[in-house]
Amino acid sequence: MSVLTIRVCSNHDIHIIGEITRTALREAYPDSFFETIGNYWPEGFLVAESGGQIVGFVMGIISGVKQARILMLAVQEPYRRNGIASTLIRSFKSSCLMKGLDSIILEVRISNTPAINLYGKFGFKLTSTLRGYYRDGEDGYRMELVLQS
Repeated sequence: MSVLTIRVCSNHDIHIIGEITRTALREAYPDSFFETIGNYWPEGFLVAESGGQIVGFVMGIISGVKQARILMLAVQEPYRRNGIASTLIRSFKSSCLMKGLDSIILEVRISNTPAINLYGKFGFKLTSTLRGYYRDGEDGYRMELVLQS
């Protein structure tokens, strides 16, 4: 794998972000959704680039008083298990700390054991179960990480 670069998402990246979302997360959103999120907090919408190609992304918002929420984190299938998701989480956490935030929350499919384990390695704790949370009816877990500055 080429050198990995983490950078803020640009509007030119939106189409590939949409494709990654459809294939990796089984969700579909209009480009305008991604553009709005990117304009809201650019440092919370990061892409991982390798060899000039976007291989993953993390997208988050400031969702409450001193709290961020990861809306999506995805890495394309051929690039998984190479530390890309971990690098994206660390970069997102850094953006949160620079913004003075105290915690990060997220939701994850209960069937996504690799993601649940990854979040656990970063200190995310399960806080609740969300019945029928996803569009296809699958339950989700809400997880939270309390940030230490």
